[in-house]
Amino acid sequence: MSADTLRIYVASLSDYNAGILHGRWIDADQDVDTIHEEIANMLKESPAAQNGDVAEEYAIHDYDGFGGFNLGEFESLEKITAIAKALDEYPSVVVAHYFTENSHLEPDEILPKIQEGLVTTITECWGDETKALAEYLYDDIESELPERFKSHTQAVAESMAHDYLQGGDYYVIYEGGGTYHILDSHA
Repeated sequence: MSADTLRIYVASLSDYNAGILHGRWIDADQDVDTIHEEIANMLKESPAAQNGDVAEEYAIHDYDGFGGFNLGEFESLEKITAIAKALDEYPSVVVAHYFTENSHLEPDEILPKIQEGLVTTITECWGDETKALAEYLYDDIESELPERFKSHTQAVAESMAHDYLQGGDYYVIYEGGGTYHILDSHA
């Protein structure tokens, strides 16, 4: 879903500590081994290595395309590539939610949770999370209601949405601009 290129700026710490900025932007949506190779090549080309010093430590000094993620200098490449893979498929607010709420899991275990949990995205909904969930429920409710109750479909949908939200069956994330993401809390 991300229109941005997902990249990390990796810098040589030997050079950084010597007052030299040496690093490289690396695409984050590659496999971990390829990223390690690119980092190793960057370190081989460092001014510190060219002068005979050891350049083997690195830090991630910047992120591009990762939205509101709060990522640090020493994040695992496994986590970065898992986030990048998820951002290629899902909205950043949903990915951030799952990575935050499931920090006890390994990064590669989180993508299946997103796949199971994201029910739908509702756009152009100008209300609150109850109205967004009611919009999702509306069609199923309307098709199941007897004809004499069809004029009350919206009220029934909103009542059910309220109950589902209070009961913890669904979780709704507001992205902004009238866009809501509905998640199944039990997935």
